[in-house]
Amino acid sequence: MTDSRPGGPVPLPVPRITLRTQLDLDQYAAGGDHELHAFLHVRALGLGGSAVPDQAAAGHTEVVIIDCSGSMGHPTVRKIAAARRAAEAAIAMLPEGTHFALVEGTHEARLAYPWRTGGGPATVPVTPQSRAEGMRTARALDAHGGTRISGWLELARKLLRTRPGPTFRHALLLTDGRDEHGAAEELRRVLDACEGEFTCDALGVGEDWDAHQLLDITGRLHGRAAAVDMSGADSVQEQLTGMFRALVAASIARVLPQLVLWVRPEPYLRMTLFRQLAPQVLDLTGAAERSGDDGTIRFPTGAWGEESRWYELRLRADPDHPGYRAAKAAPGPVAVATVGVGVGTDGGADGGAEADTAAGPGGPADPLLPPETVLRVRWTGEQPPLSRPAGHWTRYTELNQAARQGAEALLWQRFEEAERELSRAVRLAHELGDTKRLRSLGRLVRILDPATGRVQVHEVLDRAQIQGVILGSVHTEPPPEDGDPEPEPPGSEGEERPVRCPQCDEWVPPGRYCTNCGHELTDTP
Repeated sequence: MTDSRPGGPVPLPVPRITLRTQLDLDQYAAGGDHELHAFLHVRALGLGGSAVPDQAAAGHTEVVIIDCSGSMGHPTVRKIAAARRAAEAAIAMLPEGTHFALVEGTHEARLAYPWRTGGGPATVPVTPQSRAEGMRTARALDAHGGTRISGWLELARKLLRTRPGPTFRHALLLTDGRDEHGAAEELRRVLDACEGEFTCDALGVGEDWDAHQLLDITGRLHGRAAAVDMSGADSVQEQLTGMFRALVAASIARVLPQLVLWVRPEPYLRMTLFRQLAPQVLDLTGAAERSGDDGTIRFPTGAWGEESRWYELRLRADPDHPGYRAAKAAPGPVAVATVGVGVGTDGGADGGAEADTAAGPGGPADPLLPPETVLRVRWTGEQPPLSRPAGHWTRYTELNQAARQGAEALLWQRFEEAERELSRAVRLAHELGDTKRLRSLGRLVRILDPATGRVQVHEVLDRAQIQGVILGSVHTEPPPEDGDPEPEPPGSEGEERPVRCPQCDEWVPPGRYCTNCGHELTDTP
């Protein structure tokens, strides 16, 4: 028992981690296509203050990649100047003990910091000295050369691989261009090697970067992509610095190194799709790992902090399988699959039993896991009614498709097609109550009536804002939940109590910038 007398040892904080799986599954499956959809809602709670910062920091590695190509200095130096200050700010906020490196990206990748005279590339732990040296190096970055993003990512992979064990590896990439000196096949090869090794967030600044290329990178590496708005009232330097701080803060907050979802379908069913739906769409089908002789399929979902994610599972039946014929003949719902949650490298398929947490230094251990859940449906030849989650995600799929196609049409100057697709996107965003998406679309069109989708394309358009709408076409918002009150925001009372960001609607620590989206919080009450 811990000594609680005055002067006795202070008990270490014991994090309480609960992961809840919420299912909304149609109780019917159309007999024509023999396919069913399940929606899984997974939450990680109690991770907001689950580790002492110095302890948690030792389990994190951060690589900051700055595009230093010649275009970063043209037509003015404000892009490279903003990049220097943002990289400096990112290094400044890393907790002591975090390992980090700074990469200068041109037509080749150069390890700018740590300074090394021999041996292979490696990261260095944050100390007062290394922090000061890294910040000084960031301030000296210069614009020259070309762009080879594949080489930058390959160096980041080598740096991050020097940190073995259950560490959280993250790269933050800033670019104003596209991969010019590396062939498309080379970038695919590098992404194949990087996938599963680390996560990567990417920011595009200026007008010449490629939204599709950034989405390819962040989709494969399970990160987020965003555009720096150079036409806004805020200075590029302040905006970029805020975005860097937000992404690094989100990286530091991920203290659970690995969460695994698993599904064990009945023998007559095969998995055809598994994807993350929120907070952004990520296809995880290719990450499936089959284990054991019972047909269990595991899906590693990466590191988690205090957060909530939605997933979609699709299963298709073999109409000629005896098990399927028996299930269709059953008078009521029958079990079609068992799903569960595990943590660590093994992930487990044992429901709420204890699992190997593989927590890093100072990370959470022995999390409370939900029991495994049996999915049941009633097979029928009727078309199933559209459940609330299914209808919500179907509309978001249509919204994202319309927004992306409308923005792409603008890039090709097909204005009638653009107005038609963006009209549909505005109407769907209005139906979904997605005010953030409406603001984004409003940069491309004048919204006359959101309910009917009546819009007019702006006469003057900014290419970066068009690309930003394409980047946003993978973002979603979760459906409202009946009877599930929002938990109290994490943190303490008084001045340190979290505030809700008006831009992304998340609870974040008080400060000038939102640590989730980078929005300035100076006007937040």
